[in-house]
Amino acid sequence: MPRQTASKPTDEQLVAAYLEGDQKAFEELVERYKNRIYNLAYRMLGNAEDAYDLVQEVFLLLVRKLPSFRGESRFSTWLYRVALNACYDRARKGRNHLSLQESPGEDLPELGETLADDRAVSPEENMERAEIRSRVQEAISKLPPKFRQVVVLHDIQGYDYREVAEILGISLGTVKSRLNRARNRLARELSGYWAESAGTRELGPEKPASQGAGP
Repeated sequence: MPRQTASKPTDEQLVAAYLEGDQKAFEELVERYKNRIYNLAYRMLGNAEDAYDLVQEVFLLLVRKLPSFRGESRFSTWLYRVALNACYDRARKGRNHLSLQESPGEDLPELGETLADDRAVSPEENMERAEIRSRVQEAISKLPPKFRQVVVLHDIQGYDYREVAEILGISLGTVKSRLNRARNRLARELSGYWAESAGTRELGPEKPASQGAGP
């Protein structure tokens, strides 16, 4: 086994350091989680501008709420609860205007990492992937919030069933049930697009009419 280098401080150690007056510890927490919180907010709200605003809001909330963090759950779990509650508050107050045509931005990891491979892709392939991401995000945004959140946390953010259950404060069975129902809804929502896309690929590019054929 290779020798391990000095490990980075845990989230909990950074929280403790910040509460003792170390501002850089808070900055490190922001660096660790700002992209993931933006990703979560964008998937939940569907709007890049609102997602950026919500990231700022979450970390401002964090300054107020950190003294109440007791370490009864992992910091990441606790932070996601804060972020999800902020998403719901914003939605209830009608401050987010769903705009599914926006680009998620450079900081947001691409949806569907399985689409990526090591070879260079053509502009046409890049356009196709962007279209797929847009269609999938549109379908996710149509899900009820309780289904949307399990898809975002499990299928996009990569948390396992138990972690999702802990973040949301629901049972493992409920997570699996909601995820199954959410995936079924997404499949129905996207079925027309997949069929249309498959038909386009089968037809291939339109060929020019043959020239020079005699009577």
